[in-house]
Amino acid sequence: MDGNKYTHKVGYIDPAKALLNHGFKVCDENKIYQYYNPKAATFSKGKNGLRKIITQHYQNSGYTDSGYLTIRFVINCEGEAGRYIIHENHLDLNPTKLEPQMVEHLFELTSQLKKWNPNIIKGEPKDSYMFITYRIENGKIVEILP
Repeated sequence: MDGNKYTHKVGYIDPAKALLNHGFKVCDENKIYQYYNPKAATFSKGKNGLRKIITQHYQNSGYTDSGYLTIRFVINCEGEAGRYIIHENHLDLNPTKLEPQMVEHLFELTSQLKKWNPNIIKGEPKDSYMFITYRIENGKIVEILP
């Protein structure tokens, strides 16, 4: 099998297609790790802090959609977030388009989470991919993953 056939890992986020990428810098463009390897990248206030911020600021403005809204991004070695992409799926995981205002609202809330703890590999902070998935039922956030 040709080892050079695939130039990027499965979770690669193309900077040219990413949102809020202008001025965002990674420390090593060729080595962006997954968030869970080996000391996970985390939100500075922990998962409960993240959940609290989102639920306090999320306003259901009559949204009725159900599905999964996943926002993927990069946390650089300095704990800054950027390079966002959005995936929208039905609860059966098939791709869909959710209410645009709801998607924009959750994207704004997610992109305002500024202070992250970068992934640590061999004692050094590294760039890593991260995601937040909102499970939404009838416009209400019922779960935030991971």
